[in-house]
Amino acid sequence: MGADTVLSGSLRDFGLVEVLQVVELGSMTGAIHLKQNNGRMGILYFNDGKMVNCSEFDPGALTLGDVLQQQGMTTYHHIEQAYSQQIQDLLGRRIGERLVMMGAITDQQLQEALRTKVLWTARELALWEDGTYEFMAASDIQKLLPYGEVALDIEVVRITMEMVRYGDEWQELKNFLPQGMRTMLNMSPTLPYPMRFDLRTVELLTQVNLYRRVRRIASAMRRPELDVARELAELVQQRFLVPVAQDLSQHMNGRKIRLPDPAEKLRLENFAFLDLISRMELEWEKRRTPMDQLPALVDFINWTMDALSETARGNGTILDPNTLRSLMYSERLSHMGTYEFRVDQNHIDVESFRTLCREVLSGDMQQAEAFYNQASMVLHRLLCCIFESINARVANPRERLENQEVWEAMFEQFALQHSH
Repeated sequence: MGADTVLSGSLRDFGLVEVLQVVELGSMTGAIHLKQNNGRMGILYFNDGKMVNCSEFDPGALTLGDVLQQQGMTTYHHIEQAYSQQIQDLLGRRIGERLVMMGAITDQQLQEALRTKVLWTARELALWEDGTYEFMAASDIQKLLPYGEVALDIEVVRITMEMVRYGDEWQELKNFLPQGMRTMLNMSPTLPYPMRFDLRTVELLTQVNLYRRVRRIASAMRRPELDVARELAELVQQRFLVPVAQDLSQHMNGRKIRLPDPAEKLRLENFAFLDLISRMELEWEKRRTPMDQLPALVDFINWTMDALSETARGNGTILDPNTLRSLMYSERLSHMGTYEFRVDQNHIDVESFRTLCREVLSGDMQQAEAFYNQASMVLHRLLCCIFESINARVANPRERLENQEVWEAMFEQFALQHSH
């Protein structure tokens, strides 16, 4: 497995529209990784030459919540409610699914909003005039896609047409909104001449005072951001509004690029994958018999949940105490025949399971072998589900692939031991 770089260069020499056309012509599968010197990043995912998803990593980036509000599909209140649930349940459903379950939006609206988010994010990335691009080829796009993201299959020609149209529009708008959708605005200290504003303009000016940035104003007004940007640019041109000079470069201080809140709180880059895997491998070496090996897998699940809880605390959040139980039920891994795992505070009761192992494994040989095979399969699957869910919240696809290779090698080691 792994990701090979097959295409790379500078956006000054070769714009994103041209890069996309190469990917489409070659029916390529993988991801284009965009980087700017100020730390901003973007990633566009492709499957057989079609775009399947797209993300921008920046505090001012477009979120699904922005799209849902700007399209008038749901309210800020519902989105905040879904976010607060998601932050506690790191391995659970994504915000869109939660909003569908709450009845705030329909599944059809979610699909439409996801496609709009991809299209709008891609057209923003196409405005980058400097930075680098790198295409990472992959055999399976699902392994590259971030947590829970679906492959949307959007024709590249549609994306590039939107990019060109949007780029043309911003040639004019950037004279008045120099930082695009992130531009911060103030009311002019003195109005150039007496004016009677219509109600729509009064509402717009009110939102400027409250939210300042173009994208946030559009979300608050529940109107598409390009429409709002046009009207705000006109007010800047008429000198009723003034763009605020701001340095949008990221002060990294050795840290990775920030995402919009609360996406930043959901990131798991700090999760100590390698330390955890080394600890598991050392412990596995000591467990020689099936009676020891099966409870070891339960210990490993508990260790992983402890590490996840610690990472969440480091991100300023508290892991929901039912996270593990919810995952086990949703993946149908809470039972083994008539035995149900006892789960409390994100820990499986290892003593209860060890007692069961002693009873079954010291009895009938055939029954013992069947139990061992089923138990090891269920526990492997559960550990794998937890690792996949954690790893998929790592923003950088190359880092995700490296983590995956390490843990897949570890699972192979467990499987080899089983055959002895």
